Amino acid sequence: MRCNFLVAILTLAFGIPVLRAQTSSLSKLPELDLTEFPPVVREQVQEAYDAARASLRNANASGKLGMLLDLYKRRESAAICYKRAHQLDPAAFRWLYYLGSLQSVQGKRTEATTTLRAALRLNPDYLPARLRLAENLLAAGDWEEAGRIYGTIVKQYPDAAEAYYGIGRIRAANGDLNAAVESYRRACELFPAYGAAHYGLAQAYRKLGDGPRSEEHLKLHAAGQTLVPPVPDPLRDEMHALDRGAPSLVQRGIAFQDAGRIEDAIAEHEKALGLDPEYVQAHANLIILYGRTKQPQKAEEHFRAAVRINPNHADSYYNYGVLLLQERKYVEAEEMFRKAVEVNPFHSQAFHNLGFMRERQGRLDEALEFYRKAVERQPNYPLAHFNIGRILVNQKKYDEAISHFLMTLSPEDESTPAYLYALSATYARAGNREEALRYGRRAREQAAARGQTELLRSIDRDLRTLEATPPR
Repeated sequence: MRCNFLVAILTLAFGIPVLRAQTSSLSKLPELDLTEFPPVVREQVQEAYDAARASLRNANASGKLGMLLDLYKRRESAAICYKRAHQLDPAAFRWLYYLGSLQSVQGKRTEATTTLRAALRLNPDYLPARLRLAENLLAAGDWEEAGRIYGTIVKQYPDAAEAYYGIGRIRAANGDLNAAVESYRRACELFPAYGAAHYGLAQAYRKLGDGPRSEEHLKLHAAGQTLVPPVPDPLRDEMHALDRGAPSLVQRGIAFQDAGRIEDAIAEHEKALGLDPEYVQAHANLIILYGRTKQPQKAEEHFRAAVRINPNHADSYYNYGVLLLQERKYVEAEEMFRKAVEVNPFHSQAFHNLGFMRERQGRLDEALEFYRKAVERQPNYPLAHFNIGRILVNQKKYDEAISHFLMTLSPEDESTPAYLYALSATYARAGNREEALRYGRRAREQAAARGQTELLRSIDRDLRTLEATPPR
C-alpha cells in the first residue's frame, strides 16, 4: 500500500505516469554486443554495464549506462536504460531530459514532446529542455504552443538567439515576412555565424523581392551551415565528459592547444587516431601541431594521410599551407591555399592568406580583392577587416577604412588595442580629432591593461600630438 500511495502522490504532484519500482515491472537492461566498441570505449561500457547489472535497483547505474550508450550512438539501448532509470527514480529530471532529447534525435517527435513536457514539470526552468520542446512542437506543426514557449524564453533570456530563430520560423510560416525578418535578424545579431537563421533571412528576403539581400544571406548560410548558438547545458556537459571516443579526444586536444599545452594536444590527437585511424580532422589538426613543435616531416605525413582519406577536406590543404608559409615556401603555400578554396569556396581563412601573399608582393588591389572575399564569407573576421582597412588608408579612403576598423572591435582579444590604435589614427587622418582622441584613449587603456608596453609608447606619443593640436 505504501508503494502505491507514493506512486499516486508522484502522479498527482508532477502529472506524469510513473511505473512502480518493482523488479517485475522494470524495463530489462538491454543486451549488448561489446565487441562493436573500440577497446578503450569497450572497457568503459563494460564497467558501466557490470555496475548496472550488479545494482538492478540503482537508477544512477542504469542512467550512466544509458548516457554512455547515447554518447556512442547505441540509441535504442540508451533509451531502454533511461526509461529504466526513470522508473527507479521518477522524481529525477535528468533521465526524462536525456530520454526526451534522445527521442528528438531519433525523430520520435510525439514521444519526445510527451517526455519533455513531463521533464519540465519536474524542472520548469531548464532552458535546453524548453528549447527542445518548442522545436518538437514546431516540427509537429503546433506553432501556437511553440510560439508561446519561445515568447516566454525571450522575455526571460533576451540573448536567446535560438528562440528568436524559432519565432522567425513561426512568423514566416504564418506569412508575416516582415516580422520574420525582424526575428531572424535579431538571431543573427546575437550569433552572427547562425547558418539556419541566415537561410531563413535569405528565404524571407527572396519572397519579399529583395534579391541582393537574399543572395547575401545565402552566402552567409553556406559559410556556417551547421553552426548554432551555444546554449549552456550542464547535463549534456556531464554526458560529454564521459566521452572517450575519437571526436571527444580531438576536442580535448583543441582545448589543450588553446591553452598552449601543445605536447598534450598532440597526445590527445594521436589517441584519437589510435581509436579511428581514418579520422581526417585529427590528421589535419596534427599538421599544425607538429609544425608548431618543429617536426615538419611528421606534419607532412599527416597531410598525406588526410588527403588520402578525404581529398576534399579543405582544412588539410589550408593547415599544410600555413606550415609551408612558416617555412617561407611561398609558391607551395599559395598552391595549398588555392586548393583549399577550390574544394571549399567559403574558406575565409584561405582567402585571407591569399590576400596576405598578394600584399607581400606589393599587389595591393589583388590583395584587397582576396581580403574582401574573406569577409564576405565570414563577416565577423577581425583580422581580414583590419587588413582591408590598412590598404584603404593607404589609398586615402578613410571613411571606408573606418567602417572596416570598427568591425575589428568585437570580440575583444590581445589584438584589440592595436585595432583601436589604427582606428584612432585613421580618424586623425580624416580630420576628426574628437573621435581620434576617444579611440586613442580606449587603445591606451587596453594596451596598459594587457602590458603591451611598446604599443603603449606609440599610443602615448600620438595622443600627446592630438591633445596639443587645437580643435578645428
